[in-house]
Amino acid sequence: MDAFPRLRRLAGPVVAVGSMSLTAYVLHIVGIQLLGVEQLPGSPLHVLLGFIAAVMVCATVWSRYVSRGPLEWLMTKATGIARHVR
Repeated sequence: MDAFPRLRRLAGPVVAVGSMSLTAYVLHIVGIQLLGVEQLPGSPLHVLLGFIAAVMVCATVWSRYVSRGPLEWLMTKATGIARHVR
């Protein structure tokens, strides 16, 4: 991003999703279960685009206030104890 600073703003939502990828994956699974998408015939494009848009918007808003996703933070705390084990 240092080579192309103008692209930073355009790539912001993608970078935000990348910084909280575990949370994004879990939200997709929860959304699929809540909507019952697996029972639909085929995979409708509008459902896929809806999931992508929702995760990008949520990740972008979240990243403005917090640097890391909630599940990424939890994993950091859960595995942080390993630093003290020898």
